[in-house]
Amino acid sequence: MAKVEDTPENFKICMQKNCNTCPSFPRGKGEGLYCARGASQQPVEKKGCNCPECPLWIDAGLSRMYYCVPS
Repeated sequence: MAKVEDTPENFKICMQKNCNTCPSFPRGKGEGLYCARGASQQPVEKKGCNCPECPLWIDAGLSRMYYCVPS
């Protein structure tokens, strides 16, 4: 299974280019990079997903969306 590494560099990419601008981003303090760290601890209302536009998602060959939502 493809995976994004949980690194400070990837978190920065995530917050600058993807999760921070996502309409569903739950805005939990210190949260983001859900594809590496797991779902949010905050409630999430699905309003759209930026995952398919993320360079980390693309490079890792991921296929799911809404990594912020607990499954």
